[in-house]
Amino acid sequence: MRLATQRGRAGLGRHRREQTKAVLRLTSMMDIFTSLLLFLLKSFVVDGETVTPVPGVELPESRSEAPAPAALVVAVYDDAILVGDEQVASVGASLAGESLWIAGLGARLRAEHARSEAIAARRQGESPAPKVAIQGDRDIEFAILQRVMFTCNQSGYGQIALAVISTRDS
Repeated sequence: MRLATQRGRAGLGRHRREQTKAVLRLTSMMDIFTSLLLFLLKSFVVDGETVTPVPGVELPESRSEAPAPAALVVAVYDDAILVGDEQVASVGASLAGESLWIAGLGARLRAEHARSEAIAARRQGESPAPKVAIQGDRDIEFAILQRVMFTCNQSGYGQIALAVISTRDS
């Protein structure tokens, strides 16, 4: 009898083990991965504004370690002057005139300046000083760069930065 009872218990234990399923709790694992993802994103974009050059523009190099400020981007390359992704003027037409003012660029910059001030007014805060970053190919003529900078200044953008590729010493 005793022998039969032990076999019965052994058989019952095996049956109970087959019924229990291992459950993986994902909640704490998801918390860890979320924290890790947020940490990596924060450490990746900790300094300044990430500037992506317009295709076809080969930016000059600089050893400056100052981060790029958040600014409106004006790109000058080949025969186009772009604000964002929209062409506002051509280099050839801008150089043909005697005036330093570039009409298409100035009109677009003034519109952007008015839009940013309207947003600041809705937020009931002081509008920040407008900034513009010029992405110019390293081979553009100084005359066009001078005209673009003059137009930016006359349109209300007093803080002008030239976008460059950083070549920090190792």
